[in-house]
Amino acid sequence: MKKYLYFTLTILFSFFTLQTVSAKIELSVPFTSQAPYGKWIPPWDNACEEASTIMIDLYYQNYGASTIDKEIATSKINSLIDIENNYLGFNIDNNAEQMAYIINNFLFWEAFVVEDPTLEQLKHEIDIGHPFILPVAGPDLHNPYYDSDNVDYHAFVVKGYDDKTQEFIVQDPGTSHGLDFRYSYDTIMTAMHDFLPKNQTYKGNKVAVFTTPTISDSKNLDGDKDGLNKEQELKYGSTLFFTDSDGDGYSDGNEVANGYSPTKATRTLLDGILVKTPNNPKVYLMENGTKRWIISEKVFLNNGWNWSDIKIVNSSILDKEIISGINISE
Repeated sequence: MKKYLYFTLTILFSFFTLQTVSAKIELSVPFTSQAPYGKWIPPWDNACEEASTIMIDLYYQNYGASTIDKEIATSKINSLIDIENNYLGFNIDNNAEQMAYIINNFLFWEAFVVEDPTLEQLKHEIDIGHPFILPVAGPDLHNPYYDSDNVDYHAFVVKGYDDKTQEFIVQDPGTSHGLDFRYSYDTIMTAMHDFLPKNQTYKGNKVAVFTTPTISDSKNLDGDKDGLNKEQELKYGSTLFFTDSDGDGYSDGNEVANGYSPTKATRTLLDGILVKTPNNPKVYLMENGTKRWIISEKVFLNNGWNWSDIKIVNSSILDKEIISGINISE
């Protein structure tokens, strides 16, 4: 009886011990201050949104270090500022929807705005490996490393949480001390507010910018209006925010439509396309930079190709610049 009772108590003790273990999860999001070289002047004094975005961008690129190289951070923040100026018309105090717009149109991952997220929803995003950007009213943060009372609007990355201490772990670009900074759950839930002008952010909606490395809703967007959507730009390696990635005077969409690479100014033909010249009936398959002649109509049809897929290209390119590969005979 004593042995049985001891065994039962041991099981119960183990069960309740396991039940009270507090979760702590921390994602390896790299850190940068919004002023990488410590110069808190324009544009750096207003670059919290851009810094937060590039931290997640590099996280999804598996950036290896815990802090971002200052030169890399400066370049990437400047690049985002240029994109915002070109496509938003400004680069200061971007609200949640504007941050998501920039991400969805011009970066390789995806973002969406969630209104009134619960504590459990925020933690769940961390559980599945997705850091998120949190817009906040600065005075509610009470951060000792900057004058948060005079910071109406701010944004940072939430990268983890610790149930034992009841804190979120963040990368706060508003201070050089922002690496793995901690705010209590209560502080985060209170401070969470979207930007409103005229120092009214404390009245803004409670929102978070959730992220994912998988593109679905944004895959058909064409932010730079070059004729290629986001999915196509990623496929061909062209730049999401330049209409002419290789600077050869032709838009990326125009080049792809005519069988050329949008990333090589030498008018390189794309692998996998069917081509011919205007005055020669021979049809070729482009493969590994060579042209492979399809020797007959029967072979063409047996491979499931369509006549409408053939691109007409300049003979000076196809005949003189591209070497022949092995003929396709079956």
